[in-house]
Amino acid sequence: MSNDFEIKICGINDEMSMSAAIECKVDFIGLVFYKDSPRNVTINYSKKLLHKRNKHSKIVALTVDPDDNLIKDLNNDIKPDYIQLHGNETPIRCQEINVNFNIPVIKGVGIKSKLDLIKAKEKYENFCDFMLLDAPSTNLPGGNGEQFDWNILKNYKSSKKWMLAGGLDINNIHKAIIKCHPPAIDISSGVEESKGKKNAKLIKDFVMKCRNI
Repeated sequence: MSNDFEIKICGINDEMSMSAAIECKVDFIGLVFYKDSPRNVTINYSKKLLHKRNKHSKIVALTVDPDDNLIKDLNNDIKPDYIQLHGNETPIRCQEINVNFNIPVIKGVGIKSKLDLIKAKEKYENFCDFMLLDAPSTNLPGGNGEQFDWNILKNYKSSKKWMLAGGLDINNIHKAIIKCHPPAIDISSGVEESKGKKNAKLIKDFVMKCRNI
């Protein structure tokens, strides 16, 4: 199978993992700006990580129901390529952020049934640049390592790019690609040695596996 899907490593919060992601030339690097997450980074610390920024890997700022002040600070201080909305943001709020701050939007949505998928597509597809299809939130919005039923995505078509997330790791990524044919994939906990702590070797091994699918 030709490798034609993009890779996003989310929740990078240390310099070694940032270096590994950059070295692997992943397509997207996600930084989490949500204080309740074990992967949370401050804007000041993210500036340190972004010294390693390159032209290939797009920077995604993950937020949860952000107010305008946070988005303004992110835009001014780190200039992300995308803003990821992983809370209860409405379609109108997604559009408002996109227009007012001139930034592409990734909307994370939890999927547990075919009906969820249909509703999410109808609700958000025209108001964001990517939909990120994830397992439903439990205690945290994303990065829980939970996998949802990929059979739901059989024959899924979208006019926009979308990302597959939720419990991906080196052992199931091949199955996920074969079953879902996602244009992009998002991994967080699957390249961690403990909750919130990325491992550079796991990142490199995972990306290598993806490149060889």
